[in-house]
Amino acid sequence: MKKLIPALFAIILTITSAQAQFSLSAEVNARSEFRNGFKKPITEGQDPAFFTEQRTRLYANYKADEYEVNIALQDIRMWGADGIVDKTYGGSFGISEAWARYYMSDKFSVKFGRQIISYDNQRMFGGLEWAMQGLRHDAALFMYEDSLGLKIHAGLAYNQNPATAGEPVRLTGTYYPPFTGNGPYHATGNYKHMQFAYLNKKYESGSVSAYLVNDARQYGLEDSVANRQTYGLMGMKKVGGVKLNAEFFYQGGKVALSDLSAYMFSVSATLKTSATPVIIGYDRLSGQDSESTKNTTFAPLFGTNHAFYGFMDYFYVGNGNSNSGLQDIYLKTKFKIGKGAILGHIHQFLTASTIYEADGTTEASASLGTELDLVYVTPVGKIGTFKVGYSQMFASDSMDIIKNTTNSKSLNNWAWAQLIIKPKFL
Repeated sequence: MKKLIPALFAIILTITSAQAQFSLSAEVNARSEFRNGFKKPITEGQDPAFFTEQRTRLYANYKADEYEVNIALQDIRMWGADGIVDKTYGGSFGISEAWARYYMSDKFSVKFGRQIISYDNQRMFGGLEWAMQGLRHDAALFMYEDSLGLKIHAGLAYNQNPATAGEPVRLTGTYYPPFTGNGPYHATGNYKHMQFAYLNKKYESGSVSAYLVNDARQYGLEDSVANRQTYGLMGMKKVGGVKLNAEFFYQGGKVALSDLSAYMFSVSATLKTSATPVIIGYDRLSGQDSESTKNTTFAPLFGTNHAFYGFMDYFYVGNGNSNSGLQDIYLKTKFKIGKGAILGHIHQFLTASTIYEADGTTEASASLGTELDLVYVTPVGKIGTFKVGYSQMFASDSMDIIKNTTNSKSLNNWAWAQLIIKPKFL
């Protein structure tokens, strides 16, 4: 990395001398959080957490007639990770994005490298920019996009471990084991390989999208690979002052040795009023059917789950809900206040499959609890944004069952404040 920054600036100097579109910008993003039952109920014997995390990025983009190159350097750190006079570096410095795009014509192009893959509402593919590290893919995309609103993308990726110690280059083997938290494998949540096709067509009063995704995971010996297929449709239609959205996804194939048959669907309506838009909706993600011999638990792929299933991240953010699935009935709105705005969301969560009490035979309530999310956002000068949020989870006893917690506190809440500065240099 010490050689990377001088090399980057050498590229910048070369590019600046040429007649082309070049931009250089940065981001400093710090968020302080008070967590008192974030992700799962906090117990009587636990203390709340408080910390400040910071993301710093430098973006460089160069675009000419036939090609485009984008590089984003990134540092992620917790305040206090480094001593004030300590030479030991405790942050995480590396590449957020590094890709090139070649335009074969005004409609066809190919893009390869480390990149964000994000479509539609980010349900299945998203950048996850709420998380400081974001979500990126090392992939190649083949893209067709025309001026009539048609977009067809095909992507592929193949992941592999770096060379082992004492081996300057990889000479043998393709084993890419699942993440275990230790050992040489460090790429959390990665697939061994992935292929997808995406189609989107925009109309004057709506749009439709189709997805076909195959992702494969290594689960045992070197030749043991489980391929999972996800098929999906999304549609949006404006009817007068109402915007209707519908989504359906089905998953088949394999998860390790198990056959997979799972689904999710979402329906919502956005109503414009004189004061504020109001969104009402319902999501259902299948859980494990105890009478089925197949795996029937739906797993969201590479989306920004934080945006959908409550800001406190109880569901599908680093966990699988104990295979109970999820039903989410929600109401969302947004009000302008001065130069800023306040967002309000309320969710009623339920399981999508049967869960049982500790005795294993008594059926527990499907109700998991109610979450309230409030966020205030306002600009700070011309290049800054300030956000402050508060969320509270009113969890039921069934939440303790799926989260495997006992003696949980009745009050579970989360508060945060975030300042983002994005200067543009060139």
